[in-house]
Order: sequence, then structure tokens, then C-alpha cells
Amino acid sequence: MKTKESAFALVPILLVAACIAASAWIFKPALLPGAAHRAAASVETTKALVTADTARASAAAASVVKIAEANTDAPDSPAKSFISQESTVALAHLPAPDAQALVEAERRRAAVFAGERDEARRLYAQADAKAARLSKERDEALDAKHTNDTALVAAAAAGHAAAVQRLILCACLALALALYGYAKFYGITPARLGAAVADIRQGVPPVQAIDSALAPWLHAHVARAAALATPPPPDPAKTA
Repeated sequence: MKTKESAFALVPILLVAACIAASAWIFKPALLPGAAHRAAASVETTKALVTADTARASAAAASVVKIAEANTDAPDSPAKSFISQESTVALAHLPAPDAQALVEAERRRAAVFAGERDEARRLYAQADAKAARLSKERDEALDAKHTNDTALVAAAAAGHAAAVQRLILCACLALALALYGYAKFYGITPARLGAAVADIRQGVPPVQAIDSALAPWLHAHVARAAALATPPPPDPAKTA
């Protein structure tokens, strides 16, 4: 009997341990490197995309600056006024010009103004190749960003589903623990019931045997319920 009672007493300990393990399981994703790795990858892909966009925009800004400078040597005309004002508007929407791009744009301007057609064609061919390279780098960075975002969305969906499953598991464990506590508090173990039966077989009155087998708190509840269920004694006045 003692062995069975000891085993039965281990149940709440096991349930508590299961609840602790389930709680650790819920918070486990924050402790694993997967989420941190995806976040780091997102930062890197965003940085690469911003760098690629800035490189293209700063190169364009350098060209706009040189266009505006060349425009100052042109004779007064509506076209000159428009280019001057529109260049200012364009530069307001662009980042600071790239220093190397400014040098390259100045070389192209000087070649065109000097009438060096072959040199101008060579320089503009280099500029076209650079523009294509920057555009390709930007497209690759954008593709990498899209791929990373897709992975983040998939991971978030999987994490949400796992969190819901863990929440359900914890709710089930909590319910099981509550039911066990209720049964433990208001129930009677097989060992106590067996002791009461043994007492009855030895001639102890059943009510006394059951009362002695109940835990004090349970005996108080049973006594109260028995008192409420006992019919009141007959009224002598009415019987007379």
C-alpha cells in the first residue's frame, strides 16, 4: 500500500515538471539561433539593397551636378533656365554625389567640350557598363531581399502555428493538473478505501470506518454534506 501511495504522490510532481518543460518549450525559439540568424540575414540583405540603390542614385547625382555646371556656360534661354531649376529639384531627391562618379562625369564633360569624340565615346561606354553593373547589383540585392522576406514570413507562420500548439499543450497540462488537484483534494485513494474495507470486515461500523479513512478536510466536507442531506426530525406537535 505504501508503495502505491508513494507512486500516486509522484503524479503531481511529474505534472509540475511537465508544465515547467512546456513553458520552457514555449520560450525556446527565443533561445535558438534560427531566429537570430534570419534577423541578421534580413539586416544584411537590407543593407546590401540600400547600398546598391545609393550607389546608383549617387552616380546619377554626379551626372546631374555636371549637367548643371555645363548649363551655366550655355546662352540664356528658356531651356537653360529649365535645366538649371530642374537640376536643383533632381538633386534635392538624390543623395550626395559620389566623389569618383563626379570625377568620371567631369572627364566626360571635358571630352565633349573639347571635341574629343573618340575619348567621349570611350568614356560613355565605360559609364554605360558601370550603369549596367550597378543595375545588376541592385537587382541581385532586391532578389536576395525578397528571398529573405519570404523565408521570414514562412518562419513566422511556422512559429505562430508552433506557439498555438504549445499553448494548447500547456492548457491541457494545466487542466490535467487542476483535475488531479481536485481529485486529490476531494477524492479518496485506493489505499484509504482498502483500509476502510478492512476495518469494516473486522467489525468496525461502516460510517466510523469511512470517517477514519477520510482526510480531515474531506471528512469535514462529507460531514457537512451528510448533515444537509439528513432529513429533519419529525415535529412532535405535528405527530401529536
